[in-house]
Amino acid sequence: MSMLDSLFQDLIEDMEGLTRVEDGSTVLQAAGEQYGLKHIVYLGLNIVRSNKRTALYSGTYSQAWCRHYEHSNYLDVDPVVKIGLTGLLPVDWSTFDLSDPKRKKFFGEAREFGIGKQGMTFPVRGHGRETAVFSINSDLNAKEWAAYKKVCMRDFQLLAHYFHATVMRIEGGHSPNYEQRLSRRELECLQWAANGKTAWETSSILSISEATVRIYLDSARHKLDSATKVQAVAKAIALGVIRV
Repeated sequence: MSMLDSLFQDLIEDMEGLTRVEDGSTVLQAAGEQYGLKHIVYLGLNIVRSNKRTALYSGTYSQAWCRHYEHSNYLDVDPVVKIGLTGLLPVDWSTFDLSDPKRKKFFGEAREFGIGKQGMTFPVRGHGRETAVFSINSDLNAKEWAAYKKVCMRDFQLLAHYFHATVMRIEGGHSPNYEQRLSRRELECLQWAANGKTAWETSSILSISEATVRIYLDSARHKLDSATKVQAVAKAIALGVIRV
């Protein structure tokens, strides 16, 4: 891990102490300040609360923006929500098509309410049909943002999955026993991947072929309902299946 080397455990301890999803904004506020971000937000979709599926928000956006967002019915315009419902991979906001006047207006007004010009959204998929998006944004210029992403992309994928796991704990959601689903070799390969080892390095450590390591990682990815190896590692850490 990179920036989270010194912060991750503190953030996790803070999350473990949460008893309300809404109070997570305090943790996200602290994380945003330490990472030099404008905002960090979590939006859970299809989360079961009181036997009903609902959306849950926790983040650092201003109340004024949240009210304006709701009043303007931007839930139907915001491409970040669409990512949460249909996407699997992290998406940089610069890739959004702004040819639609409504979407262009949405992002223009977001800037007026203090939302950063650069942004990244990480979709999260749960086993119980719940989905979520975890977004960060900043006012770094394009070159600085590109460098920032290289350092922090993996860190925030971990944080996204850990925060979602916290939400599910608070709301009483139950995840399958992934540790029992995964074989010993799959767990070992995930653990070494979490420690930053390549497939080749892991093959040397475990005395198996590099191709076999990749097969184990791919199998683990499917069992963890993840789109990529990084997401599988992030989810395994968030669920406590492996340790950093």
